[in-house]
Amino acid sequence: MKKDIKPMVSRREFIRDIVPGAALSTMILPHLARAASGAGGVANGRVLVNTAFGPMWLVKKDGTVTSVEPLKQVGASWELINSMPDRLYNRARVKAPTVRRDFLKNREKSDRTDRGSGDFVEVSWDEVSKIVTAEMERVKTTYGNASLHRGKSSWASNHAHFYKTESLLQRFLNGYGGSSTFFGNYSNQAVSEILPAVAWGGPMLTSEWPSIRNNAKLIVLWGANPLATSRILSGRYMTAAWRELKDAPIEVIALDPMRSETVQGLDCTWMPVRPNTDTALALGMMHTLYTEKLHDAEFIANCTFGFDEFSAYLTGESDGQAKSADWAAEITGVPADAIRELARKMANTRTTIVCGWSTQRQHHGEHAPWTLVALASMLGQLGLPGGGLTFGAHYADGGFPKADMPRVGGTPRGKNAVPDPFPIACLTDAYLNPGKTIEYKGREITYPDIRLVYTSGGNQFTHHQDTNRVVKAFQSPETVIVQDPWWTPSARFADIILPASSDLERNDLGQVMNLVIASHAAVDPQYKSRTDYDILTEFAERLGFGDAYTEGRSEMDWVEMLYNDAKEKSQTVEMPSFDEFWAGEGVIEFPMGKGDYVHLADFREDPLLNPLGTSTGLLEFVSPFVAKLGYDEDCPKHPTWMEPVEWRGSAHADKYPLQLISPHPPHRLHSQMCNTTMREEYAVEGREPAYINSEDAAARGIASGDIVRLFNERGQTLAGAVVSDDIAAGTICLHEGAWYNPDKPGEIGALDKYGSPNNLTREDPLTSRFAQATIAGTAIVEVEKYDQPAPAVTAFDPAV
Repeated sequence: MKKDIKPMVSRREFIRDIVPGAALSTMILPHLARAASGAGGVANGRVLVNTAFGPMWLVKKDGTVTSVEPLKQVGASWELINSMPDRLYNRARVKAPTVRRDFLKNREKSDRTDRGSGDFVEVSWDEVSKIVTAEMERVKTTYGNASLHRGKSSWASNHAHFYKTESLLQRFLNGYGGSSTFFGNYSNQAVSEILPAVAWGGPMLTSEWPSIRNNAKLIVLWGANPLATSRILSGRYMTAAWRELKDAPIEVIALDPMRSETVQGLDCTWMPVRPNTDTALALGMMHTLYTEKLHDAEFIANCTFGFDEFSAYLTGESDGQAKSADWAAEITGVPADAIRELARKMANTRTTIVCGWSTQRQHHGEHAPWTLVALASMLGQLGLPGGGLTFGAHYADGGFPKADMPRVGGTPRGKNAVPDPFPIACLTDAYLNPGKTIEYKGREITYPDIRLVYTSGGNQFTHHQDTNRVVKAFQSPETVIVQDPWWTPSARFADIILPASSDLERNDLGQVMNLVIASHAAVDPQYKSRTDYDILTEFAERLGFGDAYTEGRSEMDWVEMLYNDAKEKSQTVEMPSFDEFWAGEGVIEFPMGKGDYVHLADFREDPLLNPLGTSTGLLEFVSPFVAKLGYDEDCPKHPTWMEPVEWRGSAHADKYPLQLISPHPPHRLHSQMCNTTMREEYAVEGREPAYINSEDAAARGIASGDIVRLFNERGQTLAGAVVSDDIAAGTICLHEGAWYNPDKPGEIGALDKYGSPNNLTREDPLTSRFAQATIAGTAIVEVEKYDQPAPAVTAFDPAV
């Protein structure tokens, strides 16, 4: 239901002048009222929603969501969506505002080592609103706005437009004078930084899928698992496109430590490779191309810079070590003959290399994608239909033919008056070391003095590396606020927990594929939860800038405004009025693109008239910009093999001989849905599955179904063993996103009972001074059968 009349007075004036003495938390105010709108008000029938798992219909009976139906335009559904009703009514919902008992009594003087203990007290919205705003005023007055910090949001709202929680919270903080924050991401920070410097603009720039499918004869999946990753951000339509390759006249070869979901689904060739050795493998292939004169000398001469200097490194002329296939075989575990044969096949076949982002989440991670740019340049197929290299076609709608449609905007954040954000991978370092200066891509960044952390829609305890360091870091700020629908591990380590409604309990817009979608609130906010907008509006009013925050708009006013902005820009479809759109089916389809776009085709045709954004305008084997930085120790001026800080050849490999990989899980979206009944489909003895090669398992007396302990010098976690030859020997897999569940909550070094791999991953060092990105893929561990009585998993129980 659209609000046609905006209030003539501010919320504060309404309370002061019309209802004297009324409590803020008990008022139902005109521009915040949330009458059930459109399909969202039905007691029986279907409600259209859009989520990070894609758009879908929720089926309601007697006012309760009971089941799910896929939206036909999106294609085959992900089985995960069947757990949406459980997600909505989950027992791990935060049902009321909650405060850590010691913090309630002592505020900033509380015992911060008590965080995570689970000793919480439920309070009213009025009381928690007073506490939150008083803490913000205290920190701002005493230390300044830079000591207020917006924590990292996760994937809970990436599908949203108005309700993108990161934007709503930053808008609130900016309205209060700003806050310290961060830049970058955990997914692709290293490749996102290096690509613009040495090649093209970013990892999502790619040829469209039909041009690849219709012209490629060979697809090499390099650390990519598109049947899993293409589902992310509701990209199931690309998942179906990848599945079609099984019957297509295209050879597919996968370079991967695991026989992944894609390898099994496409029944393609699997070449196991040791984790963290992608750069060495690519160098070995390039050495074969060069010494056998299979490289494209004309393309190199016309479109690249620095090949002569790089080739001196490749042959060993500059350092005495030829990067031959035999040399690479010793490092990668891939036989030398297989390396040479693959290089020859790629040179003689129209080939697309599809590189996953796992290859850059490693020590010196900038150099793996850069080395593949060099390999693709030597092959000379960049800019040709079905040829070249992509870092985006494996992910979500990467390569999906662009629809001729307007972009639906989002919540404006406003201007942040606090300068100098730091890299997200430095998060715990920043919490622990205020005032420390780090170097990033030629400039210095000084960490702020963070006193109050406010996170909305984020789960840092599954997102960030080295969980025990995260525990320590979360003991540093004076106040930690988490706003979330569920008792995530991060919520359990907060002082103040604010129950936010889920994405099924609020109104928004969706834009997926070639569709614009009305995303209705299927039900009202459950329990005592509130929408993020209502929560932040309440706080903004108390802090004196409520009118500036809302601009006099209700939730539905914002949704209508975003819709109308898109409507004005639409050139191919006459979009209906907002009222018609919202009350009708709520799906607008736009015409699809041709799908014939070839990335770098213009550049290839005329590099002088269509230069790249690099310092030379060309693809760079040697980068003058990187050379100028002088980062020879961790990010040299050309693709270079550098031993990672942890791998089979490192000093502690005798003690921790297995390399840990933590890829995307097939049965959840990062940490989302870990708390639902879907867990029963894959859990082993109630815990995360740990995949271990049969040889490694036999040497340790481990059988499938055993509870095992994975450990290294950073931490320890329990998991359920799955013995398999679908993982390379010397490697063990524990999927990312499992909820941290310590047996001694709040204690550093505690045994994680459920199976979170970030108990074992490294935060320090990061990739290099160039990108300062995560190295989650660089970790070695040991595993043993757990012979003690296994502690009960309590991660999914409510905290109060």
